[in-house]
Amino acid sequence: MARIITWLGSSERAAVVVAVARWFAQRQRQVLIVTYCPNPTLEAALGVTLTPEPQTVSPGIHAVQLQSVVLLEQFWEELKALEARYLRFPFFRDVYGQELGVLPGLDSLLTLNALRVYRQDAQYDVILYDGASDRETLRMIGMPLLADWYYRRLSQVFAASELSRNVAPLLGPLLGAVLAGGWEQQPWDQPQAWLEDLLRQGQALVRNPQALTAYLVTDAQPAAVQLARWWWGSAQQVEVQVQGVLLTAGSPAAVAAAFAPLPVGTVTDLLDFDQVVPVPPPLVVDQAARRIQLFLPGFQKSQVKLTQYGPGLTVEAGDQRRHITLPPEWQGQGITSARFQEPYLTITF
Repeated sequence: MARIITWLGSSERAAVVVAVARWFAQRQRQVLIVTYCPNPTLEAALGVTLTPEPQTVSPGIHAVQLQSVVLLEQFWEELKALEARYLRFPFFRDVYGQELGVLPGLDSLLTLNALRVYRQDAQYDVILYDGASDRETLRMIGMPLLADWYYRRLSQVFAASELSRNVAPLLGPLLGAVLAGGWEQQPWDQPQAWLEDLLRQGQALVRNPQALTAYLVTDAQPAAVQLARWWWGSAQQVEVQVQGVLLTAGSPAAVAAAFAPLPVGTVTDLLDFDQVVPVPPPLVVDQAARRIQLFLPGFQKSQVKLTQYGPGLTVEAGDQRRHITLPPEWQGQGITSARFQEPYLTITF
């Protein structure tokens, strides 16, 4: 399946996207540039008017402009087909995708699904995703991790609740009436297994730098460097391994120390995008030392908050909350120390 590359740190990155696309095309890779609607800067750099369907813009380079209303129609048809497989009396068959409006927050889900579909298309080797904003890009990438936590946590809470005990005896007859095939065949296990497998696939994608990577785009100005480092740390909250830095202006030597151990290149002197750089993992759990260490570059101590609820920890940084499920033998035990010394947060039990 195709490798996905995205960008963080600068809104002026059309030249970077085009340059990287050409780098891969020169090496006989089929590249798909995926961007949002509208993006006139990228259209000008490519010299074409982008459309909701992939089009060839030059040998080896294709581009598509995501439009949420089009994606919603496609996703709705997929949802209706899935519903028809499991429900005896489908609820949504008389609702049509063409009449639906895009609710706030749906854009990220629709974009993530579109990337999943394009990644499975065998004609593409590399997907270059240029999102509307860095914040939206990280929210979207973090959805599989966060959705998995919500799924597991709320399932635990519901299973232990009085409501669950009262409702459980009614579920058999109710599902038998609604689900295709009857309750005896337990068809509900099939969509549940499908959902859990989808979440596992999403998490595996995010954690694999050979499948999904991000590069920081910045210039050598101190404020821009500080912002790019902040996005670098924010990416660690969703476990994306940033693999390098591309400067739009300035000398790589001037910023090398700020981004170590990441390699630094420029638009005219690009990095080797086939190389996976060894970088610190976002999270290390050392059970022997009873210690958790998080890699959070770009933050100050006052910008990192740690709380402990239920069976895990919540780390707040980069306008995001990350939930860490503790090993079973640590659950219920308090933290003995927590120290943030940039770029690491070290927690011991």
